Amino acid sequence: MINRFLLFICAAVVITGCSGDPLDVDISDIDLDIPFERFEQKMFAAGSPQEMKKINDELLASGGELYEYYVWDMLHAGDVHDDSIGIYLYYFVSDSMMRMVVDDINAIFGDFKLQQEQILDAFKHFKYHFPDKQVPEKIITYNSAFNYGVVSTDKYIGIGLEMYLGTENRIIQKIGFPQFMKAKMSKDYMLVDVCHSWMISNVMGEDQGETFLSSAIYYGKLRYAVDAMLPDLEDHYKIRYTAEEYDWALASEYDIWQFLVDMNYIYSTDAKVKLRYFEEAPTTVDMEGSPGRIGQFIGWQIVKQYMEKNPDVTLQQLLDETNEGKILKAYKPLENDES
Repeated sequence: MINRFLLFICAAVVITGCSGDPLDVDISDIDLDIPFERFEQKMFAAGSPQEMKKINDELLASGGELYEYYVWDMLHAGDVHDDSIGIYLYYFVSDSMMRMVVDDINAIFGDFKLQQEQILDAFKHFKYHFPDKQVPEKIITYNSAFNYGVVSTDKYIGIGLEMYLGTENRIIQKIGFPQFMKAKMSKDYMLVDVCHSWMISNVMGEDQGETFLSSAIYYGKLRYAVDAMLPDLEDHYKIRYTAEEYDWALASEYDIWQFLVDMNYIYSTDAKVKLRYFEEAPTTVDMEGSPGRIGQFIGWQIVKQYMEKNPDVTLQQLLDETNEGKILKAYKPLENDES
């Protein structure tokens, strides 16, 4: 089953390294090789519908279900098995705007070597914490026509590189995304989205929580897993905040928690409450100056404190823990004047 994501995660935590940080683990002995394939480069090299049909057949053999999903759901170009698919796809690669997009992709990502190294490093951390879990068999890049950042199947990860061209990109400036979304359309957020997508599709599944607390802990586990997979990445990227948004959340954590308690939201089953505090938005309702998804931030802090106070708990054990009260019991947000 395919999981759509413009946004972020993967992996874990437990053994304390020499630095005292349980996420500072030794992955030097983990041998991992994941092939990468640049579909956008192959597609936009087509010189005719006939050549495009041949490339389509090659990419179908290479990308399987993910490629079918890409053509049908992202490009809306029809069935990859259709006799006319070469014509439909050639319309796409011949479009002047799409050719500009691919030119910008090549200018920003070039040979993609740095990103490959970063993604491989992330999955080595994933393998450290989840030795029995499958890693991607292949990672594919493409131009999704501004539809999806990252999607995962049970075998492949697909990355729409045009979603990470940067806020100042000439095309991103003109498209109709809200400004708070454009602010995150940077390559700095791509790693998080890759990990996020794989974790949800192949490890954790979607959030099924019925209460605010259950959703908070679900997202807290997810963000903690991202932290484990990307321990050297700045924290604000791991939750898809800007540095300013993350600083606001940290400084306001105690007040946020007290507000949630005072409003009796912690055990609320109101769908509107979950929508306000966990879904993408420019800000969180009733919290002036806040970023969106503040419930995810609080969940992350709850889980981090639980793991700090239970250093023998592995990441897999954390994900398997269903006693929400046990996890919540460890949480004590610092008051604003506490250091």
